Amino acid sequence: MSNPLASVIIPVYNAGAYLEECVDSIRGQTYSHLEIILVDDGSTDGGGRICDGFSEEDPRIQVIHQENKGVSAARNAGLDAAKGKYIYFVDSDDWVAETMVEESVLVMEQKGYDTCSWGYMVCEGENSLYCGRWETNLFQFPTEEKKRNFLCRYFLAYRLGWGVTFHAFRRDIIERGRLRFLPEVKIYEDMDFCFRYLLGCQNLYYIPKPFYVYRQHSASATHTSKLPKWAAHMLHVVRQQERVLSGRTVVQPFYIYSGVILTGFVDSYNFMKDQSAEYRLRQTVECFSSTEDWLWLVEKAQEAGANRSAIRRVCGLRQGGRISAFYQYILCGDSTPFCRWDQVQKGYERLRDIKVWLLRRWTAR
Repeated sequence: MSNPLASVIIPVYNAGAYLEECVDSIRGQTYSHLEIILVDDGSTDGGGRICDGFSEEDPRIQVIHQENKGVSAARNAGLDAAKGKYIYFVDSDDWVAETMVEESVLVMEQKGYDTCSWGYMVCEGENSLYCGRWETNLFQFPTEEKKRNFLCRYFLAYRLGWGVTFHAFRRDIIERGRLRFLPEVKIYEDMDFCFRYLLGCQNLYYIPKPFYVYRQHSASATHTSKLPKWAAHMLHVVRQQERVLSGRTVVQPFYIYSGVILTGFVDSYNFMKDQSAEYRLRQTVECFSSTEDWLWLVEKAQEAGANRSAIRRVCGLRQGGRISAFYQYILCGDSTPFCRWDQVQKGYERLRDIKVWLLRRWTAR
């Protein structure tokens, strides 16, 4: 196997308490041909000095200092400086498994895959939870129809993870598509970047291992943001996507994609766990209705209501029915269809959990 350079981009902002553990997990990779790009995004806790100290210890580390512009701008600065064939993103308060780069580079080099993805651990205090699939998968989508189905049924439906930290990217695809993070977007920028990247791919290889460890703590974005703010960001990002991708036939009609993304918000784990489907739906739509993009969403609901068959053809009966019911609630306030489809969804999830439990028991024998 060739030994291509891999670039690891780490945006740093006031994460001094966790930065050493993060950087050490990259420096300790079994794959050593790395460049590690630390982007100090105007840290006020001495993080910039810590980054400079790392660069003095390890010649593979370069540091970029900039005024605080947000995570999207920091990652863009890293992309502008990166020279590696493969690109990885790591957040400065997380850490990774030592074989993450080696194993993903291996499969991408041997088979020429466009991207490689993996599972992750969510850690909060002493508690940890594996999030991801339990089987190796190769997703191939050489046609627009297959790509559309993959994006709606797997990626945007959060069956693979939206975060850029759970994927390895090819720099040639990034540059060919002129991809960068939207500077004004600070929440859901991951989903947007991955979505646009995957539009330029023909396949995705999934490794069922928790290569990434995501740390939850009181200062993280998921804890400091509130539901209305998240809803406003989500709806704005989706509307921006339609504008940016308007010339791509694979994302037409766009109400299908917006429906997949926005119904996922109804199930937001951090805000509405254990609440009823009717409550989650009402709270979500109330948040959306208070934003400047509400009339745009109503327009999408009207388009969807006129052609529900298109949604079900792309998303399948179960997911498609739920999306149509979401749009129906926006137009007429009737939550009954959505609650019915939510129960169907929960039934499938219980069956999936049983399957995973049986699979884990079988593989542990």
